[in-house]
Amino acid sequence: MTGRAFWTLLGVHAVGVQAISYALRPALSYAVLGLGYGPAWLAVLTAAFAVPPLLLALTTGRLVDRVGERPGMLVGGLGLTLAAVLAYAGRSHLGLLVAATGLLGVGIVFSMVGEQSAVAARSGAGGMDRTFGVYTFLTSVGQGLGPLLLLIPPTGPSRTPPLAPIAVACALAGVVVLVASGGFGTGHRRPAPAPRTPAVRLLALPGMWRAMLVSGLILASIDVTLTYLPAVAQAGGIAPAWLTAMLGARAVAQMLSRVNLGRMSRAFGRRRLTTTACAVSALAVCALPLPFPPAALVAVAAVYGFAAGVCQPLTMGWVAQLAPAGTRGTVLSLRLAGNRVAQTVIPAFAGAAAAAAGVSGVLVLTGATLGVAAWSAGAIPRSDG
Repeated sequence: MTGRAFWTLLGVHAVGVQAISYALRPALSYAVLGLGYGPAWLAVLTAAFAVPPLLLALTTGRLVDRVGERPGMLVGGLGLTLAAVLAYAGRSHLGLLVAATGLLGVGIVFSMVGEQSAVAARSGAGGMDRTFGVYTFLTSVGQGLGPLLLLIPPTGPSRTPPLAPIAVACALAGVVVLVASGGFGTGHRRPAPAPRTPAVRLLALPGMWRAMLVSGLILASIDVTLTYLPAVAQAGGIAPAWLTAMLGARAVAQMLSRVNLGRMSRAFGRRRLTTTACAVSALAVCALPLPFPPAALVAVAAVYGFAAGVCQPLTMGWVAQLAPAGTRGTVLSLRLAGNRVAQTVIPAFAGAAAAAAGVSGVLVLTGATLGVAAWSAGAIPRSDG
């Protein structure tokens, strides 16, 4: 497969996967609330989405290492399609909505591990930062397109986005992802099967757990800021239009940093760039609850988005290079599982901080975790900058 054909196929797949996730997840949450169940049930949906990557991490990675990306990505595309179909069929039944969320989690983990392994296989040792930067730019595009489906007008007296047409659109996108999955796994040679390496031994590789720590803490900070920025705006009397501007500036800056990542990595080195980006992210998050004018907060949000956008693709390349031969898929799946753990644990601590110290306490705590991420990034080998 030529480079242009590969990136076109990957773009269709990655944008489709993220668009489905970022449309169907909030639509399922609205559907559960619309059935009269309280916000506590949203935690059940969160767990249903997060548990499959934890349980299937090793299975997914071992499958990719053994037989290539295509089989796992086909499983992922099928999971996404069935999740949308089940959401449509079970839109009036809580149990089926929870099951659809679980299937969505299965589809995401198989799809993303396959994508990341395919990107790593197409990259030379010196080109991973650039290629993972382009890949995460594509995922950002999908994350921006998916929520547009929530603008479909509701039917009847309800004011929430209608699940039925959103599920239909996601099912169609799932079919596209499924078809695109069939094109992977044929463009590179795979090494001979290596002896199975225990996950504990992989995590014990020098720098591995620290790379995963950086990745998880950055991703958790993105989730926390997305959840609590509305509270920051409300507490400061900031109009919703300014909040939209903050979120938009963050997203655009994140995409800009990712599309220019290869250039920045060559200029500054991976260690310096990752450490600095984590430190700047920490300062920006701590600055968000300060009484700045709205325009200044938009600028702070953009700075945070740019810095946080640097870290995720850098850690993908970092762990992919640390992986021994024949274990790259396993290592990338472990990284994804670690991200899910952080996305579950950090927001729980954030909720406790909110009860004790309000929104400011949440953001200061999140900034402190990003300070830990900056320390952890110091484990990047000096040969990488």
